[in-house]
Amino acid sequence: MKAGTLLVDDQFRFSDGNMGKKILVVLNDGSVGYYVVVKTTSKETCKGLEQGCQTQNRYPNFFLPQNSCCLEKDTWIGLDEFFELTAAKLLAKHFSGEIRTLAILPNSITKELLECAISCDDIMIKQIEVLTVQLSQFTSMPEKNL
Repeated sequence: MKAGTLLVDDQFRFSDGNMGKKILVVLNDGSVGYYVVVKTTSKETCKGLEQGCQTQNRYPNFFLPQNSCCLEKDTWIGLDEFFELTAAKLLAKHFSGEIRTLAILPNSITKELLECAISCDDIMIKQIEVLTVQLSQFTSMPEKNL
């Protein structure tokens, strides 16, 4: 699995304990033993409409307007809450069908998203380190090789 992969998790457990369907974005390739993932939403509440990085919003996010990529609705990638899923757990859920791949963001968008995520206040130092390594792979390789 690569950075920028969009996953649909039909049994995502929210912080309040409820479960439901959620589109997740994978931010790294899992080579460190875990994946850093973030949630998406199509709800505009307290979010701006400028494409790309919006770290100054009440809820930091990365905005993808409708049809700017593979997503059919205006979508905000939340950067106020970062989740770590072990590679074994995520891959097991993927192969069992609990989580399925929806699409992969274009490399240019994934690179911008990683830069944005690294600049957020709510990310842990160890996650910044993982995403910085991931970002360096995007900047050192031609787009077609990723």
